Amino acid sequence: MSNRNREPNGRLADTPEQRMEREDYNSWKRLIKGPPTPNDTRTIERLWNGALTILNEGDRDWKQMLPRDLDAEENYGREHIKALLSMVSHTNGRATFVALAQPFLSVITHPAMLDCLSVDTFVGGLYNFISGSNGTRAVPFFQRLCTNLADAYCESTVSRTAVETALVTMLISLREILKREQRAAFHEELPDLIDSLQNLTEATGIDDTSVSFQVIINQNSEIRAIIERTNGLLADVEAPNVHGVSTTVVKSTYPRQIMVPGGHHDNDNGDITKIKILPTEDEIRSDHPEFLPSTDLDQPYFLNDPVARHLDTQFRLLRHDIFGELKEALGGLINTITDDPTLLDNSKLSLGDMRAYPYTKAHIGYVSFNRNRGIEAHVSFNQLHTLRKKSAPDRRKWWEDSKRLEEGSLLCFVSFINNKTSLLFLTVSEKCTDPKASYSLSSHDHISTIVTKLATRNQGDMELLIQLSCQDTRGALIEFPGILPATFLPILENLQNMHRFGRLPFRRWILPDRHTISTKPLDILPPRYARGQGFLFPLDSILKADGDRLSFSPGVSIDDVASVDELEARTSLDRGQCLAFMAALTREFAFIQGPPGTGKSSLSCAPATPLRETFPRAY
Repeated sequence: MSNRNREPNGRLADTPEQRMEREDYNSWKRLIKGPPTPNDTRTIERLWNGALTILNEGDRDWKQMLPRDLDAEENYGREHIKALLSMVSHTNGRATFVALAQPFLSVITHPAMLDCLSVDTFVGGLYNFISGSNGTRAVPFFQRLCTNLADAYCESTVSRTAVETALVTMLISLREILKREQRAAFHEELPDLIDSLQNLTEATGIDDTSVSFQVIINQNSEIRAIIERTNGLLADVEAPNVHGVSTTVVKSTYPRQIMVPGGHHDNDNGDITKIKILPTEDEIRSDHPEFLPSTDLDQPYFLNDPVARHLDTQFRLLRHDIFGELKEALGGLINTITDDPTLLDNSKLSLGDMRAYPYTKAHIGYVSFNRNRGIEAHVSFNQLHTLRKKSAPDRRKWWEDSKRLEEGSLLCFVSFINNKTSLLFLTVSEKCTDPKASYSLSSHDHISTIVTKLATRNQGDMELLIQLSCQDTRGALIEFPGILPATFLPILENLQNMHRFGRLPFRRWILPDRHTISTKPLDILPPRYARGQGFLFPLDSILKADGDRLSFSPGVSIDDVASVDELEARTSLDRGQCLAFMAALTREFAFIQGPPGTGKSSLSCAPATPLRETFPRAY
């Protein structure tokens, strides 16, 4: 590479485009270097339109610098935000109010702000400032903006498109505020604001088939669910009636009573967002039966909101499927060890019918910090009896061939301290079998060592880990090979998050209105991107014959026998897979099920190829 392209310090010189972007960014940054001036609408316009241009067209580095600089204490970004949020319109100023507010809303809801983890801390700080204490800064601003939007639209000084854009960005920013500053949901004027936004949506006659309309409706519903959940306003669902007469058949729930969970141990709560995913020691010790909800929607339930009930039910049943047997096994073990602590040294420690491997005379050798994996604990235990007389290479081969202590497996360190049994959940962080390592599963004939890390982020568990290590406490390490936290933690955490914000994607298909739904199959629409006129799915890549060409319309039905026959004949899919493939492509929501070995996993990847060819820039 020519030295002409390098600066004296050896760094590659900026291109003309990069120099121009740097100059533009520095020019914008100078606006927030000084405090705002009263009634300086020109600076407000330049500031937020300039920021929006950077986010839309700028280099990634400048996009990430923008929220940092807005939130930086040495700049006046927050003061400029406060100046905009304090705006009040006067005679003939409604359209100007909207024109100044819209770029600001577009900036704070821009994907470069909301979808970038590296700037999330700064974006969170900005949203907390925008909210004000309990929403006292944001809610009044949105109320004034909503009023100005409505008046300006009636005066024909803003277009319907401008109203759509404003409504979308207002609702997205409002929902983000409620996500980051949850106390804002208690603002007493928030319900009225949501009603005003809904009324404005209806008054402007926004096309109910447009993407904007769907976003507005979905965001509005989610925000209402957050408000209701925050205030405990779970309204009863009344049966629909026609001309004052209801024909809905109400099934008797006698003698069922509404059971309300909570209060029986430290992890028993009516709110699933407050339930720790891994069982607590108090929960395992509890003799009270676990609350398991019924999936029969005709049975009474302590939650009346259908989304809240659905998410609550799914979370509790899935968590029980994962931990129910484990809790029963560890509960019995605790009682047994309490009666006779010497059983911890028994290599045939009984855990009932639970699939588990106990490793006796275990102790936590030392705790270390790994830059990539965080805090780790080296747990040593007696080498398996069958391996003690084997050579180091043979021990290594056995451990490598064995499925025991695979990375990610759940472990429980059981100890007896101060006349009490203690439990500490861990996961396997690294399975080292190298006999030349100082400590590994095969380096010593009588001792094996595995590298673990805490399965929770609980401060109490961290303190117990340090205590066990410092005191060299002996216990039993129990492996539960059928439980891999990485496979279920994200699912349970997402269920908690959806419940926290009252959000259920594809709600209309997953939880259709039981009182108005017909007996016919649901008419599920194609995905939004496939609703344009003349849109076709190219299927050339999945055809058996090279050079063969085939495409079909998103409007094709899986009941179209001719289309199914042609797809089956020209691809390697069987008939059932063809039906599932067509449904997955032509419907915005498709549920595919089948027994093991029927090709569900491979079929789930099949639609990706035609989608990649349709939208190449998205991949």
